[in-house]
Amino acid sequence: MIKPILHVFLISHYCEKARWALDRCGIDYELNLLSPINHVKTARAIGAAGSGLPILQVGDETIQGSAQIVAWANQHSRSLELLINDKSIALEERFDDLLGVHIRRWYYSESLIDCPEIVRPVFAEGSGLLGRLTLKLVWPKVVGVMIKRMDLGSEQELESKAIVETELEWLDTLVSDGRTFLVGDALSNADIAAASLIAPMFEPDKHPASSVFSLPTRVEQTVGKWKDRPFARYLTHLYQHYR
Repeated sequence: MIKPILHVFLISHYCEKARWALDRCGIDYELNLLSPINHVKTARAIGAAGSGLPILQVGDETIQGSAQIVAWANQHSRSLELLINDKSIALEERFDDLLGVHIRRWYYSESLIDCPEIVRPVFAEGSGLLGRLTLKLVWPKVVGVMIKRMDLGSEQELESKAIVETELEWLDTLVSDGRTFLVGDALSNADIAAASLIAPMFEPDKHPASSVFSLPTRVEQTVGKWKDRPFARYLTHLYQHYR
């Protein structure tokens, strides 16, 4: 099989989800770290339908979106196959549509508006000297575009935080009995989605962005109160033993 290329943002929790699935399935791939100033050009060059990441490039074929890449990884697994069924797919979709979307908007509504400089090092990672310098020069413009396109602001921050808190309370009920996995007795796409989409808030050691990622003040203060909750123990265990 042609060696796939996975195009990602280092900071993206959806990209981490795709990486985890490919790694878990023993698929050898090339990683291409992109920044907000070159990802659109790359997506167009490889024939993707849009510019959203992650994108998996397999020869002339492009698989776009974390759920689609997880499903592709499961189909082409070379080692430990993921458990994917109707229940795990429904859970993955809920995590993608609610936790994933609103953790992102909550985080960026504070970081890009109040302290955008904590975000730039993550986007610059792996870009090389020229890429880092270019990103520094255009960073104010990038921030402005991201704020507009992602619908960020103080009201949006509070709205997304409330949705995240509701979803985490629900996840607590699923794992409060101490179970290791959400579905059955093996790692599934539901577990990978839940753990990877929440992980940036907890900065686990095995997360690809852990060395350069940091939380803005209000988010950090809130997350600090969650360390002993059932979902946090569940997430930590998955990263320690299955990532």
